[in-house]
Amino acid sequence: MTTENTERTFTIDGKEYKQSELSLRCRNIIVSRAEIQQSKIRHEMELEKIEVLTNYYNSEIKKELEKLEKTDGSESKS
Repeated sequence: MTTENTERTFTIDGKEYKQSELSLRCRNIIVSRAEIQQSKIRHEMELEKIEVLTNYYNSEIKKELEKLEKTDGSESKS
């Protein structure tokens, strides 16, 4: 049974680098960038949820206003 020890690699501008070739600072910057990209995705998903909820509430407001207009229009004037 052989255990293959594969080193993590990063592709930057089309060139592949082994983790051991990169400075600690470079690795930290790569990790920071990855965290920012994940945060961006989470925020984009949150904005999509906000858009859906905003549309729902806008629709509910319209329904309530239509009820109000029907009520106001059906009242007889004395």
